[in-house]
Amino acid sequence: MAQENSALPASSAKGFTLVELLVVISIIAILLAVLVPALNNAREQARAIVCGSNIKNYGPVLIMYAQDNNGKLPFSFSWLYSMKTIKAGVDSGKCQQECRWHYDKDAPDGTLWPYLKTADVHMCPTFKNFAQAGGLNICPNKAAHSTGRDGSKMPFNPRYSYSMNRWLGMDWMSFLQDPTLRTEPSIKLSQVTRTSQCFAFSEENLWHINGGRDSLNHPLRKGDTVVYSWTALAKTDLWLYALKRDNPNYEVQANFATYHGVSTGKRDEGKANVLFVDGHVAKIRGLAGRDAYMEYGRPWIGHEKQNNGNIW
Repeated sequence: MAQENSALPASSAKGFTLVELLVVISIIAILLAVLVPALNNAREQARAIVCGSNIKNYGPVLIMYAQDNNGKLPFSFSWLYSMKTIKAGVDSGKCQQECRWHYDKDAPDGTLWPYLKTADVHMCPTFKNFAQAGGLNICPNKAAHSTGRDGSKMPFNPRYSYSMNRWLGMDWMSFLQDPTLRTEPSIKLSQVTRTSQCFAFSEENLWHINGGRDSLNHPLRKGDTVVYSWTALAKTDLWLYALKRDNPNYEVQANFATYHGVSTGKRDEGKANVLFVDGHVAKIRGLAGRDAYMEYGRPWIGHEKQNNGNIW
């Protein structure tokens, strides 16, 4: 009987060719290139929402404080840390005022703290990311750096990112009579007539802009003809410069943050979350120079004429 051919059939399975693997890898790379920026944008949008939600909490707190204190607003230097705590840090040499923003050895004990005893509320996640990645101004974020005159070292651990309008928390006519600030002079809430135009709290930058006195040497922002900001967040108040000068280089001032709604590469061009005295929150692109004070800083029309226009 003839023997049948029982040869095994060839396997129909085969592996990917090199070309197919390269195609798959290319598709994955393209998807990542599209998805990663989108995810980063979504994450930053979520942070920005948290930042705006946090600052909104200061609105009712400001009203409650005024109601409990004969209508007066909190002193802008000490709403988060008491002057006693700040002075003790400076006198000990462990914490210069400029380092208070990340000095985590002292617990908050300022005038608004009893009304808002939640540490996270005082911190914008976007600010914290910038601080931990790049530090503040000319201070790089190293494992530890000097915070005080005595050489004390501490890593960046931001404690707050919001600043109070100094023009609300400082009665300038009283200050002229008592420059030592013994009375911690502030104005009354009833004096504020520009409640929807005057800001109460704002986010503030970690860096200078427009050739400020730092190593970054930022250029002028688009549309600006004068210095935007020569100072950055350190104390707990934001001072919009009020005096009118011919030379913008004299305008040593603070200003609103610029890091929301833009890429990291355009971080000088963005907006800040700002709380106004009437309680509404808006994202705004800050103005440079005295224009910022005139638009957002004045508690009432004519405030700039105090002391014959020589407020500071």
